[in-house]
Amino acid sequence: MKNEIDKFVNACIEKGRFEELGDSKSGNKCYKIIRSVYEQLRDSGRLNELTTLLEHENPYVRLWASSYALQIVPKQAEETLEKLSAIKSVMAGFSAKITLQEWKKGNLKF
Repeated sequence: MKNEIDKFVNACIEKGRFEELGDSKSGNKCYKIIRSVYEQLRDSGRLNELTTLLEHENPYVRLWASSYALQIVPKQAEETLEKLSAIKSVMAGFSAKITLQEWKKGNLKF
């Protein structure tokens, strides 16, 4: 359903904005929405809908979508995270780098 994807996108954008401002309390509220939508998509067998967001204009949307998409389209998600990790101007780049490192070490659990 488009509504869940819209909620995911909006929460990712807001979480990124709050991260850049250093407002972790508000960012954590956004994370709860992101995680909730992810769980809804996972439980209904619709995780593939996140792949439509791997080329989204917002780096935080790409970050969260690719992080969760690692389990279904690892090559495509890794490529997205690699590109993001080259962005030094926003926290999304650093987060992508760490996510990719932890994925390759086998430390990520979904």
